[in-house]
Amino acid sequence: MIKKLTYIFLFIYSCSLFAQSKTDSLDLALQSAKQDTQKIKILLLIASAHGSNDPEKALIYSDKAAALCKSPGYDSTNKAYKKFTAGVYRSQGVAYYFLGDYSKALSVLQKAVAICEEINNMEGLAIAYNWIGFTHYSKGDLSKAMEAMLKSLKLQEDLGNKAGIAGATNGIANVYRAQHNLKKALEYYFITLNIRIEKNDSLHVAYTYNNIGLIYSEADSLDKSLDYHLKCMQIVEKFGDKKGMANSYGNIGEVYTKQNKYNLALTYLLKSLKLSEEISDKNGVCASYNDLGKIYYKLNDFKNAISSFSKSLFVGKEIEDKDGQKESYSGLATSYYAVGDFKNAAVNLEQFAALKDSLMNEGNGKNIEEMQTRFETEKKEKEIVLLQKDKNIRELQMSEQEANIHRQRIVMYSVIGGLVLIVVLIFFIWKSYREKKKINIGLERKNIEINVQKNLIEEKNIFITDSIDYARTIQNAILPSAEIINAHIPDSFILFLPKDIVSGDFYFIKPQGDFIFIASVDCTGHGVPGAFMSVMAFNMLENILADKKLSQPSLILDALNKMVLETLHQETENSSAKYGMDISLIAWDKKNMRLQFSGAHNSLLLISDSEEGMAELKANQTTIGMAKEKFTNHTVELQKGDMLYMFTDGYPDQKGGPQNKKFFAGEFKNILVSASKKSTTEQKEILQKIFTERKGNNEQIDDVLVIGIKV
Repeated sequence: MIKKLTYIFLFIYSCSLFAQSKTDSLDLALQSAKQDTQKIKILLLIASAHGSNDPEKALIYSDKAAALCKSPGYDSTNKAYKKFTAGVYRSQGVAYYFLGDYSKALSVLQKAVAICEEINNMEGLAIAYNWIGFTHYSKGDLSKAMEAMLKSLKLQEDLGNKAGIAGATNGIANVYRAQHNLKKALEYYFITLNIRIEKNDSLHVAYTYNNIGLIYSEADSLDKSLDYHLKCMQIVEKFGDKKGMANSYGNIGEVYTKQNKYNLALTYLLKSLKLSEEISDKNGVCASYNDLGKIYYKLNDFKNAISSFSKSLFVGKEIEDKDGQKESYSGLATSYYAVGDFKNAAVNLEQFAALKDSLMNEGNGKNIEEMQTRFETEKKEKEIVLLQKDKNIRELQMSEQEANIHRQRIVMYSVIGGLVLIVVLIFFIWKSYREKKKINIGLERKNIEINVQKNLIEEKNIFITDSIDYARTIQNAILPSAEIINAHIPDSFILFLPKDIVSGDFYFIKPQGDFIFIASVDCTGHGVPGAFMSVMAFNMLENILADKKLSQPSLILDALNKMVLETLHQETENSSAKYGMDISLIAWDKKNMRLQFSGAHNSLLLISDSEEGMAELKANQTTIGMAKEKFTNHTVELQKGDMLYMFTDGYPDQKGGPQNKKFFAGEFKNILVSASKKSTTEQKEILQKIFTERKGNNEQIDDVLVIGIKV
C-alpha cells in the first residue's frame, strides 16, 4: 500500500523535528507573555514544533490558541487579529490531518481559506490550499486534491516562495502518481528535488528521495527504488523524524516484499507499524497492517493475514481511506478463500468490486480459478442428481408396463377357462389380487421416494440458481460502469446479450496515461465456466496494464497469453484441457487521433467516409492461452466521424431465418456498413432488432457482444 506512505509534508513542519528543544524555550516564553496575540503566536509555534511526531499535543496547543481567540479582549474584527485566527484554524486542520480525522481537517482549513481571502493574506491562503490538497489526496479524492494543489502553486509562484513552490509541486506529483501517470509524477518530483537541494533543505530532500523511490518501485526498478529509500532513511534517522522513519521503513519493507525477501520485509514493516502507532498516525497504521497482511498471505499464514487485513479495514473506515479499504477487502477475500470460508470470501470480493478503481491483489487470479473449480463441481453434482431422477422414473415406467401386461394375460386366461374351470378362475383371481396389492404397495413406496428426491432437487436447484445469480452480481460489478463509458467513449454503444445468467463474453475499458484501452473478449465456453474465465481474464488485463505499463496491444496480448498458459498450467502439449479466449484490443490515443490494434481471432472493422470505405484490421488466427507465435500490431490514423466496431462471434454465428442459417461474417459486415451512418443509439436498436427477428424462436447459440465507437 505504497500510496499512503508518500511524503506530503509542507516546509512549515520541519521544525517538528526539534520539538523537545524548542518547546522547552517556548513554554518559558509563554509563561512570561502578557498579550493574547503574543500567547497565540507562541502556542501556534509549540503546536508546529510537535507537528507530525505528536499530533495529539499539537491539537491541544492549537485548541488553547483557539480559546484565546474567543476571549473578551480579542478584537476579531481587526485585520491583524484575523490573521492570527486564520493561523489557528490552519494549525488545527494540520493536527486533525495527522490524526487521520479528514472531515474535521477540511472543515477548519476551509475556515482558514475564507479568512485569508477576506484579508488578502496570500501566504496563509497558499499554505491552507496545500493542506486541503493533501487531505483530499489522503481521502482518495484526486480531482479535488489536484485543484487545491494548483491553486497553492499559483499563489506560491506569485509570492516567489521557493520552499512553498516545492511543497506544491511535491503534492501535484503525488496526485499524478496516484493516477499512474509515472512520467509526469517523476517530472514534478525532480522539480521539487532541485529546489530543495538549491535551498540546502536536507530533510525535505530526504522526503523527495522517498517519493522518487516510490516511482521506481511502481516501475519495477527495485534496485533504484531501494537506493533512494535507503538515502531517505539515513537522513530521517539522523534528524529523529518519527513520521519520516515510519514511512521510510514501510516503503523499504514494500520493496523487500516485491523482491520476495519476506523476513527483511516483516522486520521493516513491524518497525513502521510500531512508530505509526506511537505517533497516532492512523494513515500509516492502516498501510502497515495491509502490507503485513500481504506478507502473511504469501507465507501461507492465513490466520495472521486475516487479522492484519481486518485491523487495516477497521482503521481505513475510521479515516475514510477508500484506497486502504479496497486493499483490505481484496486481501480478506483471497485469505478467506484460502482457508475455505467461501461465504466471507464472496462478501469481501463484492465489497472490493464496489471500490475497484485501483489494482486487484496479485493473488486473485489463482483464487478465481479455484472458485471456478468449486462451482463446476457443484454443477456436476446437480447433473448426477438429475440423472438419478431420470433413471428412477424409467424404472417405475417399466414396472407399470410389466404389471399391465401381466393383468391382461390373467384376464385372457380367465376368459378361456370360462365356466369349465371356475375353480381355476377363482384361483387366478385370488392370485391376481395378491400380486396387484403387492405392486400397489411397491408403487406407493416408489412415489414417496420420487417426491422426496423431487423436493431435494428443487431445493438444490434454488440454491444453485441463487449462487449463479450472485455470481452474476459479482461479474456485473467488474464491468465498466455507465459513468466510465460516458466519460471516455460518450458517442458509442455496447450490445451485450449473455446466453445464460452469467456470460463468457465481457468488455473492458481502461484509461491509462495518453491511451484508452478497449477490448471485447470471448472466453472459452459460456454460462458459469465462461463467467469464471471472464473474471480471471479481466483481472489479468488489469494487472498487466498496472504492473507492466505496456501501451502496445500486441505486447499486452503476448503477456496475457503467457499469463494464461502459466496460470492454467497449459505450457505443455500433454495438458488434458485447453482454456483460453478470443480478443480484440485497441489502444486509442484520442489526442493524436491514432489507434493501435491487435487481436486473437477477432478482427477490428473501421468504416470511414474516405475513399477506403471499410477496412478490416486482421487478427492473428490463434487463441490466447494456446498461441505459439507473437501477436501482430496494427497502427492506423483516425478521422473524425470514423466508426470502429469490435465484436465476438456470438452475433454472426446465430442461426435463424426461413432457412435456419447463420448470419456469417459477410452478412454481418453488410449490416454494420448499412447502419454506420446512423447515430450510435439507432445503430444499437437496429442490431438488436435484426438479431431478435433472425433468431425467432430458436435458442440463442452463444453470448453476444458488439461494441460500436464513433470517433
